[in-house]
Amino acid sequence: MQNWKKKIMILGLSVSLGAGGLYGCGNTDTEETTEKTEGTSGESQETVDEAEGSSQVQTEKPETTQAEHPQFVADGIRKVVLVEDGQEIFNLSNEPAGYKMDFDYWEILNPYDETVTVNTETMYDLFDVLCGLDFQAPVAVDAEMDTGIADSQTSITLDFVNTLDDTEAKQTDYADKTATIILGNEDGAGNRFAAVQGFEDQIYKLSASTIDSIFGLDPYSYILKIPVLVNIDTVESLEIQAGRKSYEMNVDSVNGEYQFGNKNVEKTDFTTLYQEICGIMLEGEAEKEKITTQGDPELEITFHRNSEEYPEIQVAYYSYDETYDLLEVNGNSYFLVNAEDVDNLASSIKKAF
Repeated sequence: MQNWKKKIMILGLSVSLGAGGLYGCGNTDTEETTEKTEGTSGESQETVDEAEGSSQVQTEKPETTQAEHPQFVADGIRKVVLVEDGQEIFNLSNEPAGYKMDFDYWEILNPYDETVTVNTETMYDLFDVLCGLDFQAPVAVDAEMDTGIADSQTSITLDFVNTLDDTEAKQTDYADKTATIILGNEDGAGNRFAAVQGFEDQIYKLSASTIDSIFGLDPYSYILKIPVLVNIDTVESLEIQAGRKSYEMNVDSVNGEYQFGNKNVEKTDFTTLYQEICGIMLEGEAEKEKITTQGDPELEITFHRNSEEYPEIQVAYYSYDETYDLLEVNGNSYFLVNAEDVDNLASSIKKAF
């Protein structure tokens, strides 16, 4: 992985998303953001200020209504849910919150959870594919043709902003339209019958290969390989347990006060260690049959937030094998990290104190 992607910014935020902007597909600002991330702390602060300035104004969430002929742009999609044979296999949702930055609004609720940070570059590749589905011109179907729509338990649900204007879509927080696309049988000519739920009398044909590519997605490729992404401005303290040793980091970023235990430290010393804490990268998914968090973790870090509205985050690393440690975030274990990286972090914490 490129070094710039491993950097966590001075404020504990990663803007090395490699993505098309905060909301956008194929945004040309990626190179500029990369250069700023690779630069000095002052440049990183500039990038954060720009990101904060571009945060959307939160509005009241409207009730979504059913779309008969759904049309949308990539910037307007707010949720994608895939159900295959009655089982939900993927749920990607835009979940704004006051303690998050815009790019961190996206969550994969299935098969992971809200603590997973989405790789928006990959996400918008999926959105581009979804935007290619056409529901404007129903096709004539012989009455004797079995489309498979009536008995289908496979579907794509989309929540989206009801506009084809990219700028308006970017500036709108919440979806106001929803559509569940029911997928039926193949027609024998490379297409698959489909219908919008609630309007099943109108049948469409969608490319079978396109549908296969959507349902064949790898959820792991849709996550940014950073275990936790916690804005330091929302943190009050970090409680650390490394073996039998306990440590505490305290921060008051508003007043510029930073402490290791009872010792006052410079901001650069604090943020350097904070970056390393947040900088351990994912190396892969754990095998379900080998997931166990029995015994004490190699390292455990709890992020205490400075507001009751912000969720507390607990990160723990357990021995997995000779190469990897098992990562646990708020009780959920999906991923592996390099055991040597965890050992190095524990060593850095010990030296800092």
